[in-house]
Order: sequence, then structure tokens, then C-alpha cells
Amino acid sequence: MTIVFCPAGEGRGMMKQLFVPLALGLLSALTASPALAAPGTAERLAACLAQSRPDLARELLQATSSGAVTEPLGGLIQNSRCLSQAFGDQQFSPSDEAFSQPTLRGNLAEQLLLKQSAAVAALQPLPLQQKRYLRPWFAATGRHPAVDEMAACMADTDPAQVAALIKTEPGSSEERAAFEPMSAALTKCLSAGTQLDVDRQAIRAALADALYQRLTNPQLSMVEVKK
Repeated sequence: MTIVFCPAGEGRGMMKQLFVPLALGLLSALTASPALAAPGTAERLAACLAQSRPDLARELLQATSSGAVTEPLGGLIQNSRCLSQAFGDQQFSPSDEAFSQPTLRGNLAEQLLLKQSAAVAALQPLPLQQKRYLRPWFAATGRHPAVDEMAACMADTDPAQVAALIKTEPGSSEERAAFEPMSAALTKCLSAGTQLDVDRQAIRAALADALYQRLTNPQLSMVEVKK
């Protein structure tokens, strides 16, 4: 299922039209036969990695360039214990969603945020600004910048709704219920005229990533960025 947000004459920035598909990263370090991962595999992998290698998880999330991603990402996806724990006897492939850079980032961010629930709950909403929500970490996510910008805006203006979302189980009725009241806010966070065609899990991953970034680098939310 996809969620399409297409504001007409609302939002921020220049008029444009953009379709953003959910892209799966291809990681050449893995060579097993292609197979579809079972539901929950990506979440189990991230939970294990965040527990066993929090240093690499934080390094990946703190990267601000595509080059800075290579080392921590390689270290994470070659963790044999976590691969075994997540996939069990399943075969896996470089194209499995669990290894997608945007998905892995989002899942790792969720795990790290859940360990800091009090700090997350203390985040206060900031006013919606008529400015670009640009951040240095966009270059390292593997997502289209429009998705990250929308997520950064949401993390600033409605951190409580994002926090409530990441407490739900992916694909559950609770997750769907958490998304429903966010629709209007997400639309306001889009640049005017921007149209996104992105599925729920891609949006969830971007939102978790952005909330982690706001918690870790609060000063970025306070800097006025020129259009």
C-alpha cells in the first residue's frame, strides 16, 4: 500500500512535482541466493545490531556523506551472529529489504530512540517555519532529499506523533492508527506542489531517522537555513 501526499498550493518552498519510489539498496558484500525475507526480519536484524554494535549504528546514523557510510554499513551487514538471528535458516540476498540503507537506518534509529524514551518524550514541538528543512545527514541516507526534508520538518514540529508511531509494530493496526492523524501534518511539511508516492514503511524509516537526528543534534533544528 502506498500513501500519496499531493498538496495543492500549500506547504513550503518552490512549486515542483516529484515521485519518490522506495528504493532497495544493493549491497555487494552479500552473495547468498535471492529470497524474500520473512516479516519482521528487518526489525530483528536492526534490534540485534543496535544491541551488539551500537557504536557502528551511531556512526552510520551520524554520517554526513555517502563515503562516510561505507565502513559502518559494511561492519553492520557482515555481523554473522545478527544475520543468523534475524534470518535463521532463510537464504538472503543483497536485495533483501533488511539490507536497504534507508530501511536499516530507520530501524536502527528506532532501536536507539526506544532506549532513550524519556529524552524523546521531552522533545517539544517547534513552530512550522517557512524555510527549507535541510540537514547535513541527508547526503548519507540513500533517500530522496524531499522525503528526508519532510521527515525533518515533522521531527521538529510534531515529535510526539513520530514517537508514538515508532512504538507500534510495523504493519499493525496500531501503526495504521498512528499514521492517520499524521496525514495533514505530513502534507504541511511538503514543499508546495510536491507529490510523493512512498509506502508507509519508507515514511516510517525516514521519520525515525529524523527524530533520532533531532535528539542527537538539537542545534540543527535551531539554525535558520536560507532558502
